[in-house]
Amino acid sequence: MVIILMGVSGCGKTTIGKQLALELGLPFFDADDFHPKVNIEKMKNNVPLNDSDRLPWLNILVEKMIHWDKMGGAILACSALKESYRTILSSTQTSISWVFLSGTFELISNRLKARKNHYMTTDLLQSQFEILEVPKYGIHVNIDNSIDEIIKHINLKLKLMKQSVFGVIGLGVMGKSLSLNMAEKGLNVSVYNRSEEGEEKVVSNFINENDTFKNILGFNDLKQFVRSLEKPSKIVIMVKAGEAIDGVIDQLTPYLTIGDVIIDGGNSYYEDTANRVGYLKSKGIHFVGCGISGGEEGARKGPSMMPGGSLDSYQKIAPVLELISAKDKNDQPCCSYIGPDGAGHFVKMVHNGMEYAEMQLLAEVYAILKLSFANEKIADILSDWHSTDLSSYLLEITINILQKKEKNTYVLDSILDVAGNKGTGSWSSKAAFDLGSVNTIMSSAVFARYISSLKQKRKSYSSLIKQSNKEIDVPHIKDLENAYRFARILNHHQGFELIRLASIEYNWNLNLSEIARIWTNGCIIRSNFMEQSVEILKEHETYFEDTVLFKSLIIKESNIKECISYALKYRIPLDTFWSAYNYWVSMTTENLSANLIQAQRDYFGAHTYQRKDDSLLKFYHTNWI
Repeated sequence: MVIILMGVSGCGKTTIGKQLALELGLPFFDADDFHPKVNIEKMKNNVPLNDSDRLPWLNILVEKMIHWDKMGGAILACSALKESYRTILSSTQTSISWVFLSGTFELISNRLKARKNHYMTTDLLQSQFEILEVPKYGIHVNIDNSIDEIIKHINLKLKLMKQSVFGVIGLGVMGKSLSLNMAEKGLNVSVYNRSEEGEEKVVSNFINENDTFKNILGFNDLKQFVRSLEKPSKIVIMVKAGEAIDGVIDQLTPYLTIGDVIIDGGNSYYEDTANRVGYLKSKGIHFVGCGISGGEEGARKGPSMMPGGSLDSYQKIAPVLELISAKDKNDQPCCSYIGPDGAGHFVKMVHNGMEYAEMQLLAEVYAILKLSFANEKIADILSDWHSTDLSSYLLEITINILQKKEKNTYVLDSILDVAGNKGTGSWSSKAAFDLGSVNTIMSSAVFARYISSLKQKRKSYSSLIKQSNKEIDVPHIKDLENAYRFARILNHHQGFELIRLASIEYNWNLNLSEIARIWTNGCIIRSNFMEQSVEILKEHETYFEDTVLFKSLIIKESNIKECISYALKYRIPLDTFWSAYNYWVSMTTENLSANLIQAQRDYFGAHTYQRKDDSLLKFYHTNWI
């Protein structure tokens, strides 16, 4: 293990490091001794180093740390003021313990002035304070204390750090990826998986396959797993939603104590999560329902995370979740407290519903284009779109999918047209029904998957339909591009409307702009438009209130009509495009035919109706017979 003492010049890294090295029996090194000569000359001449200057220095340290770790460890005094520097140093995959030495500018400045011939001037010190990015992890020590007290504090913390900061239950794809993500960030992690028949070697195989990480402990015994965690215990469950979650909770709680935190990182139904929050609160245990988006790659490199539960519960786990999450364009974590009870899982559920719709829209674009173009040409067209405001992760992977070959055959052309689903899309539709919200685009995408599963029936019925032999017209690409843009805006509108109405109904006080922000990276529906949505939802409750966006929808109505006409002509099902268009037309039509429905309801059930000519909108009943 390499212990890195970091902080600005003058905070005592060298003095403390040497004393700590003596007590632990480890060699001490000062990172400044490894600076290239050109850097030392710059600092002597009162010239601050920039990132380019420091990169060769950091690379030298990386090589040294690998060697020191193999030799049994070391103490390193290193400024490492920026997170980007610490990320480079952490790339060694050695076991690192960070110790941040903090003090006021005045205190450190006075100490430097007392040193003779020290190259660090007050101006240079000020520049270090300005670029300092305080880590949210590691051991934090205030240098106001005596050397003995500081060493004692560090030793105590190091002893505690031998225990794991986080525990992961369930070593499926996501559980493994999250564990490696944490370990790579320098956290000690304990992992547990049941050892039932067929899963006896899951833990040992995982540990052996990732033996470069010395900070992962594996367990098949739940009691020993919990004992390996620092207090309060923080455990994320990565198993299938439903009864399996409750089963793990029941097995786990006898080993937990008041103040411990359980996180459900799966796609659980939000009402189940709310019930679990209440149940565990009665036992003094925190429960957080945390939506995690990004798939295997996101979980490994940095997902978008949507934690819900009490604010106090979130604050106990925030440093770790924010550390391992993706980062937005401003380098802020794509993880934020969503709201109480099941709010986190509700927002993840709607995210998945929007994801269903985004995927189906691209499938329908592909259905139109493949009548006239080969896969490579379709990829070229979509690549042009990807260079515009339509840029998105799903569009990017669609382009890659279209180009992927095995030998001389496109992989896509060999895939059966039966789409799977895990239920979260239909949950969004159910929630919309319960809340009186409209999510027709998501629902159409779900039903499109259901229809795709009826392969044999579709094959049988299609044989009864006479196929046309007439020449196929090439679709107008600009119409299709704008129709796709039109439908995506409406999908986002319906999704965020569902979240907004849930926030009102359940008194969650959700921040739509902040939700959009944490969806700008790490998650499956990240896109250029999601970046725009952060600002749109800061200013407006809904997308329709943005006059520029609303006018753009008016303009693009003609484009989606052309695409629908084209699809009708050639019998191409366009579930989500149709739903988007119908929703738009209905929402922008003053007088709908619902007056007839009200008359029918009053006729057979005396349900009453309101009249246009009554400004008080009283209710009336007619004797229709």
